[in-house]
Amino acid sequence: MNRFYDRENEILRLKDVQNQSYSDCSRFVVLTGRRRVGKTSLVHKLMEDTSDIAPCLYFFAGRKTELSLVKTFADEVRVKLGEYVPESISSFRELFQMLLEFATRQRFTLFIDEFQEFDNINPEIYSDVQELWDTYKKKTKVCLIVSGSIYRLMEKIFKDETQPLFGRDDCTINLQPFTTEVLSKILSDYNAKYTNDDLLALWTITGGVARYVEVLMNNGCTTVNKMIHNVCADGDSYFIEEARKILVLEFGKQYGTYFSILEQLAGGNVTQSQIESAIGENSLGGHLKLLEEKYGIIGKRRPIGAKPNSQSVRYYIKDNFFRFWFRYIYKYSYLIEIHNMPALEKIILDDYQTFSGVALENWFRNRMSESYSYKQIGSWWLGGKSANKKGNADDFEIDIVAVTLNDSVEVYEVKRNVDKYNAERLKEKVEVMQRHIFGKNSISVAGLSLDDMQRKF
Repeated sequence: MNRFYDRENEILRLKDVQNQSYSDCSRFVVLTGRRRVGKTSLVHKLMEDTSDIAPCLYFFAGRKTELSLVKTFADEVRVKLGEYVPESISSFRELFQMLLEFATRQRFTLFIDEFQEFDNINPEIYSDVQELWDTYKKKTKVCLIVSGSIYRLMEKIFKDETQPLFGRDDCTINLQPFTTEVLSKILSDYNAKYTNDDLLALWTITGGVARYVEVLMNNGCTTVNKMIHNVCADGDSYFIEEARKILVLEFGKQYGTYFSILEQLAGGNVTQSQIESAIGENSLGGHLKLLEEKYGIIGKRRPIGAKPNSQSVRYYIKDNFFRFWFRYIYKYSYLIEIHNMPALEKIILDDYQTFSGVALENWFRNRMSESYSYKQIGSWWLGGKSANKKGNADDFEIDIVAVTLNDSVEVYEVKRNVDKYNAERLKEKVEVMQRHIFGKNSISVAGLSLDDMQRKF
């Protein structure tokens, strides 16, 4: 995609911090977000827009030796700032101190990409940055932006009280995937005649992650079948190894159990007992807690209205692409190993309507959240007891229950096909739910389908 989409709010926030840096004193910005979400593109857009105001420097912390990186960074300083940097410089500490000295007499923006990689290069760099930043911040005018894609490391660097850079950031931006509105706009630009099923496929596969959307759009994959065919391209599919590369960096060498848990979640086993039974291991609560709290990859849901300590918990994979990858790529890796991509493609196509039903539910949750019209958005189920003499808890589950800002309650059942919506059955479920929560509140009831994907909430 040649066009830069969305990110207006993030650009405005960065420009505001940058202006504060230039007019008052230096500011430290931390930019986080999962890999491929567009962090680097966002800062390059900022640099492009503001380069006429002051110079902008870009350092990429690749996995090289410290000396090699410093030599590359020094060249950037010489070109962008026009300052003398001796060839003998050999440590990041020396270069960073020199930059801050320059910042006492000229203003500039410094962007350090993949900042967490200094942990592999020389962990002492974080202490050096802290010491020098504390010394020079008030007497310099530099906007320092650092980005990182490994969640656990960025959390450790800036949120762990024992780490030197704890509390040093003036602004933290967690960049999110594209909204449903932006995703619709992008697909429309590439295929004005797209169907809602095409849009749902783009959402189901990419979850709005910028790089994945870009790959599909640049390859002309604007329909369901073309998108799935691209994913299953033999030999040159961008997506086959993508999740593995990202998550092995997060989990390290002990990724096996985490991958097994995520495979079960993607396949529909969403409670701890279901996962433990399927994997054949007990006591996975610690792994689930780490996946949720340390890595931020899964979340958990309780029935709306349930107490925070309720044991009625269901886990889910937050990221659409990871959910897709574990449901198909990881599960059927044996087909990929023998290059039987047509078989994989057929499996995905045959299962797609069922699998995308959950993605459609998430689409509507996101649409509702993006409207800023609600204070609670969740679902409801009966949680382990028989609902009545006619059925068990599984028969009494409601896809979306939302409470508006003025306390009205909305209930929705989500079906891909509008003809499968059963209004009477949903009303029965609402009656059961109302005996447990919401009392005599007035509740509106409706169905949502593919036809409603552009609905405003």
